[in-house]
Amino acid sequence: MIKIINNNKIDLQTLKLATSKPGLFEKSTDKFWDDEHISEQMLKFHLNPDAEAASRPKATIEAEANFIIEATEMDDKKSVIDLGCGPGLYVKEFAMTGAHVLGVDLSPRSVDYATKYVKPCLQNIEFQELNYLQLNYKDQFDIATLIFYDFCALNTEEQSALLTNIHEALKADGKFVFDVVTENKKTEVTSKTSINENGFWSPEPYLEMFNSFMYEDPKTEGLQYTIVNEDGKMRVIRIYHRLFSLEEITTMLNNHNFEVETVRKNLKGEALDSESETFGIIARKK
Repeated sequence: MIKIINNNKIDLQTLKLATSKPGLFEKSTDKFWDDEHISEQMLKFHLNPDAEAASRPKATIEAEANFIIEATEMDDKKSVIDLGCGPGLYVKEFAMTGAHVLGVDLSPRSVDYATKYVKPCLQNIEFQELNYLQLNYKDQFDIATLIFYDFCALNTEEQSALLTNIHEALKADGKFVFDVVTENKKTEVTSKTSINENGFWSPEPYLEMFNSFMYEDPKTEGLQYTIVNEDGKMRVIRIYHRLFSLEEITTMLNNHNFEVETVRKNLKGEALDSESETFGIIARKK
């Protein structure tokens, strides 16, 4: 964590750099997903049936799960891995088909919740605390899912590594189901500043400076949150969303030995059109 108050003076140059446009996919200054307060807020968003933040609203989850189940012919003969499973909302829906479902997530708090409250509901569910970039399974799953644009948050090298890992983890002709954001997404380059008494980023009062940026090669949206506490400690949180054309994502999948079988507007299965801001994709391992 960076300190911007020294000898009772604000280090304006450091603050200026912290709110400037970073290099594409430049990392955050802190691993904020493991933060005790932030992970608690994330879990609350996951479990709010009406919020579209960490997870989608309950009705959308059910609609997407129904489409995925039907499109992949998920049943009690299939094994499924849900990457970035959070508290297991999709895992539970998939497991109701009788399929054996493994949910993996980086967040200890989410995995702990899922293990305590979702796993006891059905015997064909497992959870594992794991960074899916370190996935190390071979020919084990019929279906892999990665939902809510997680793929877009990774840089190009991470996307390549993940596709390689998923390909290894899937059985012959296994299906990879995921969604991405498209180049049609309307992104406004903007900035705003607010003071929060007890907000998402900290239980203590803090100053939040938000900036959004666009990058062209590859086309990517960048969101940057500069958080300054009362004692002058500063964190910079950066989140990116790679924006894909259909040709780009198809080429990337082909280069990693996947064949695109289905492209829809979203994972609810709605029909694709020229203005779609998202793609729901089902690809088959070649």
